Amino acid sequence: MDEERQRIEQLKSGDETALAWLMERYGSDVLRTAALLLKDRYWAEDVSQETFLTAFRKAYQYRGDGTLRGWLLRIAINLCRSKMRLASWRRLFLRESVDVDQGLDGNAAWPDSLEPGSASWMNRMTLREEIGRMPLIYREVIVLYYFHEMSTAEIAAVLEESEGTVKSKLHRARKRLKLQLEEGGWEYESSWGG
Repeated sequence: MDEERQRIEQLKSGDETALAWLMERYGSDVLRTAALLLKDRYWAEDVSQETFLTAFRKAYQYRGDGTLRGWLLRIAINLCRSKMRLASWRRLFLRESVDVDQGLDGNAAWPDSLEPGSASWMNRMTLREEIGRMPLIYREVIVLYYFHEMSTAEIAAVLEESEGTVKSKLHRARKRLKLQLEEGGWEYESSWGG
């Protein structure tokens, strides 16, 4: 039995050490996803905590037909959707935004470190701002595809949608992002597709 399956069985039996393992292993992914979707530090932290508590309370619902990471991200996304329904867009975006460059362990969440003020740093900030302006349905697929490097099939499982729907949303999201970036005078990189 691999470690993940063993931990799921421990979760199902109410073992809190399995919960701690889950939080340590997937905490950064869950927090980063919530932060990128909600654009609010406190709500992202709240959703992150709620995600793990929900997973702990409802471990019996995990069927094992997808990855554990995907199941947790699905819980987090559903909680983000609930938060979004409760708040107006204006109020949400006026709050302090979270630093998604910083992981839970204090290390950089991005693979490379960029000098603040450099062209690459400015491009990243612009890109993050433009993604934040997109409707939630497009931000979800962009975050999962590009930030978590999930396949369209994995995203479909997380969002509980067909793979065709995910591909369509991803295509529309790329087109919208390209347009937003071009309107802002930014050179659109073809590596993002579209």
